[in-house]
Amino acid sequence: MTTRIRLRRMGSNKRPFYRVVVADQRSPRDGRFIEIIGRYHPLNDPSVIEIDEDRALHWLMVGAQPSNQVRNLMSKVGIWERFVAQRPSAAAPISSKPDRPVRPKLSKKAQARAAESAEAPEQPVETPAPTPEPESAVQQQEPEGSSPEAEPGRTDTEAPAPAASTEPDEAPRTDTAGADVQETHEG
Repeated sequence: MTTRIRLRRMGSNKRPFYRVVVADQRSPRDGRFIEIIGRYHPLNDPSVIEIDEDRALHWLMVGAQPSNQVRNLMSKVGIWERFVAQRPSAAAPISSKPDRPVRPKLSKKAQARAAESAEAPEQPVETPAPTPEPESAVQQQEPEGSSPEAEPGRTDTEAPAPAASTEPDEAPRTDTAGADVQETHEG
């Protein structure tokens, strides 16, 4: 029979006080218990915590597991530290529910895709690297034997026409700074 040291709620509506009891883990919160070992009044100022230290240590030594709230109360009173000093393995935190790793449920299609990808090793996707245009192609555009100095009517201030690019031209940018000024037309 696994036992727990936990709180049993007493009192009227919105005026709770608790008894610290040792109970079978399967019994309900306010159900049957084995022994009362203390009380806790959270609404009093300051709150009252009374726990029989000898009985609490006895039940802890025989394997009773305290709930998280009772463990906090025992720490405030100093009982938990005494128990940990006697049993260092008990220092690990306990939880009322074991933590389970969360695994998302996959649909049948997703499971099939996962199995398919696990069977086939991933092959790296090859992307063609952009190759720079050789300078000889730029020289071929100009006729050989003609130079900018040899052409009549051409001055040094004129720049050669830019090479056609494969990207489409960008839309002309509009100046938004003058958008605040309203134009008036007289007519």
